[in-house]
Parts: sequence; C-alpha cells; structure tokens
Amino acid sequence: MLHFVVPFYNSGGQLPGNILALRAFLERDRPGDFEIVLCDDGSTDGSRAAAERLAGGVPEIRVIGYAPNRGRGYAVRFAAAACAAGGALIFADLDLPQTTDLSRIRDMADRLAAVPIVVGSRFLRASRVKRLRRRDLMGKLHHLAVRLLLPRLKVKDPDAGFKGFDLGALAAISAVSREDRWSWDMEALTIARANGLAIAEIPIDWNERHEAYATSVKLLRDAWEEFTGILRIRKALRRGRYALQSSVSEAR
Repeated sequence: MLHFVVPFYNSGGQLPGNILALRAFLERDRPGDFEIVLCDDGSTDGSRAAAERLAGGVPEIRVIGYAPNRGRGYAVRFAAAACAAGGALIFADLDLPQTTDLSRIRDMADRLAAVPIVVGSRFLRASRVKRLRRRDLMGKLHHLAVRLLLPRLKVKDPDAGFKGFDLGALAAISAVSREDRWSWDMEALTIARANGLAIAEIPIDWNERHEAYATSVKLLRDAWEEFTGILRIRKALRRGRYALQSSVSEAR
C-alpha cells in the first residue's frame, strides 16, 4: 500500500484541482493500492472543511489534522503515525501536480522497493527545472551552508518537498526527530545517513514559475529557518542524539 501524504495549511482553494489530479494519476497507475492522506497543519481559514468536502464519498482520500500550526515536518510524522503499518509513504507539497510530472511518483515508488528512503532531486543531470531567480540564489547559498556544516549528508537536494520512506524506517527516524518545520526534511536525512540507512535520489521536473508557488514563498523567513535548522541539526548530531535502534539500522 502506498500512503500519499499531502500536508496543507490555509490553502483550501488549491485543494480540489491538485488533489483530484493526484487521485486520477494514482487511480490509473496503481488502482486499489493507494490512499491520499490530507493532513491539515492547523488551518484557520476553513481549509479543513474544504478538504472534508473533497474527501466525502471518496474512499481513497481521508483527512486528518490538529491545531495549532506546527509545520510540514510535524505533519508528515503525524500522518505516518496514522497510517497502517507496512508499505511506503510518499509526501509532497500540495502543488505537486503543478510543479512536477506525476510520473515521478511511479519512479519513487519503484525505488522504494529496494531502498528505505528516496529523495526527489532538482539538482541531478536529468532533472528539468524552472526556478524563481531569487529562490535559486538562496538555494545555492543554502547548499553551500549544508556542505560546510553537514558534510556527511551528501544529498544533493535535501529540501525539495517530494520524498518517500519505508514506513518502518520513517517510524524509527520520527522517534528521535526534533524538528517540526522546513528543517525536518534535512534532519530526517541526517538521521538516516548517521545510521547507515540507504538514501537514493531520483531526478524530477520542477516548475516554480506558477502563481500558487510564487505567492507562497516567504524568502527571508524560509532562509532563516533553514539556516538555524542546520545549526540545530549539527549540534544534535554532534551530541549523539540521532542514534536509532540497532535492528532498524541493520535491516537495510
């Protein structure tokens, strides 16, 4: 079973088009072997009600959530805990159908049959990317900071909102994870790398040049969160706070 998790926050207007496109693809690609989990990250504008209406009468879609807002990392952990044991979990930002060719979901699910973690990367040679200029500049500075402060991570694109996990590996990572917001992705990969879990990267298409993405970007806020997150993760790693149970790290 593939559990496809989509966190959302105050974005009810974007839900129908994106989620129906996602469901249509998954229904064609893996009929009867998927669910879409919409995780409300503490919305305050009626988005939860919009999600409930969308899921009404559709068995493949369910809605969960909490309050107040906690961030994408918390949403993914919360959703993973609400999924039946076994199988794989892929999470993506709500606008995935606008930013990425949905066939990359198939690529990611196929790789998850062999490795516990798969990262969609915008920075592989086969990736096709259209980035916002200011976002591209901040991304390059961020990657430099990651290489300098977390040199053993060795993942080209730890931040893209499109990743897949074996549910058992994700549960183990979540047990020691401390980050809730954007830095959670990088922390999860750091935990995996520190414990010898295999990480694969696949090329993705990525188009940031659409209105929903452009208007959602809070450049300075996001950049500061990511930089301070790197420092927190580096400190926790040095203090040995990311050790997993031996049975998990030995399984892969």
